[in-house]
Amino acid sequence: MLYDGSKGAVTSSILITPNASQVAKVLRGGAAGFALTLAVEQLLGAVDWVLDPANSKIRYKDQSDLTSTAYGFIIPINNTSVLYGFTKENVCSKYFNYYSKQYPLNTNDSQKNSYRQELKDNSCYVHAMPLNVQASYVLIYNNSNYNPNQEKTLSLETVAQKVIENAESDNLDAQFAVLAAANNILSEAENDDAKRKPIEDELENNAKCPSGIVRNGSCWICDKSQFMPITRATRDAKTATRYKGCNSSTDLTTKAANAILFRNLINARVQENACWLPPDPNHILRLAEDRNALSNCEN
Repeated sequence: MLYDGSKGAVTSSILITPNASQVAKVLRGGAAGFALTLAVEQLLGAVDWVLDPANSKIRYKDQSDLTSTAYGFIIPINNTSVLYGFTKENVCSKYFNYYSKQYPLNTNDSQKNSYRQELKDNSCYVHAMPLNVQASYVLIYNNSNYNPNQEKTLSLETVAQKVIENAESDNLDAQFAVLAAANNILSEAENDDAKRKPIEDELENNAKCPSGIVRNGSCWICDKSQFMPITRATRDAKTATRYKGCNSSTDLTTKAANAILFRNLINARVQENACWLPPDPNHILRLAEDRNALSNCEN
């Protein structure tokens, strides 16, 4: 949030940028339910969850998470490893996949060119086809450590960070949560000298910059009205290149598409960097990285 304030006769602007802890306070208070729900679903998927404001956590149960060790059924596969599953079918399928990779068949062999799995009672069988020859079998055991009511938790600050990312992607509910956190910062500063002083000092320092906008020691020298549009263009272009890139195995169509995205980001960065004085070293470094990424897509 861009805040216009004054100290004495000096008037300038500062950027109030709440961190995850400050946004978590808003979520904990229940004032941003839609933003909270969206962020939790993005992080956890479709799970049963409840907000635990007293402990700043999300409590949930997830029966689709196959990374846990507390499942209903197990198959010991050697002296050190165990496969887990919620159902016998699930754990048998996992063993089938494991065995198929460990002992691949020759697809040109007319006698044994594929596998099939069979679940029978408490045993999981792997047959070599087309002759249906038994290749392996294992016993399925009940997992004594399994607790169907096992509960997990997610830090509210982790959720808050996702809300901040959603706000940067122009989600209105998330922007409301971040704005509420920024207003809380200002409200607390009104009654707390220790919190008010850094804001006043920054306002005073920023007054030396014509636009009143200072970030990381750099002054915004372009028109103040262009600050949000220009920085947003950079942010949006950066989001578009997230998880994009090119290497020797990338096909030409993908390379061409990604190259367009990186050119857009480079143009946005060049425009924004021209508005900061002195230039922000981090911005210059990011620009060099983007140009290198573009080069990988063009070659």
